[in-house]
Amino acid sequence: MKDKKSLETTRPLFEMGTESPPLPDVKQEIGDRVGEAKRVIKRLADIVEDHRKAAVSLNVKLGPDELRSVLQSLRDHANGGAGLPVSGARDEIHGYCLNRLFEELVEEPSNILFTTNTGPDSVRYDAMSVPFWIECLDLMESTYCPKDL
Repeated sequence: MKDKKSLETTRPLFEMGTESPPLPDVKQEIGDRVGEAKRVIKRLADIVEDHRKAAVSLNVKLGPDELRSVLQSLRDHANGGAGLPVSGARDEIHGYCLNRLFEELVEEPSNILFTTNTGPDSVRYDAMSVPFWIECLDLMESTYCPKDL
C-alpha cells in the first residue's frame, strides 16, 4: 500500500479539461465563403427534404415556418443554448418531427470538415466554426424561408 504522501505528489494521467492537446493558434480561413456556404446549404437542404418526405406519412407538413423554427433553435444551440425542444410544435407528432430534424442538423458542423494549413507541409482538419455555421443558417433561412410581404 502506498503512503498518503506519495499519492498526493502523483499527478493524474489526465487532468480535467486537458484530455486533448490544445490546437495550434491558427485561424480557420475559408477562401470562398459564399461557395462553401452554398455547398453546406445544399447538404442541409437534402436532409430537410428527407425529413419533409418522411413527415408526410405522419400527416405533418414541414414548411418554411417549421424550418425557420428549427433554424432558430440551431442558432440558439450554436450560441450555447439547449436548442431543444424546438418551438412552434402544434402537437406531439409535429414536435417530434421538428426535434428529429434539429437533432440531425445539429450534428452537421462537426461532419463538415475544412482544411487549415498549419505549416508548409502540414494540414489540420477542423469542424466548421460557429460563426460560419450561423452564416450558413442565415443563408438557408433567407433562401428557403421567404418572409411574407
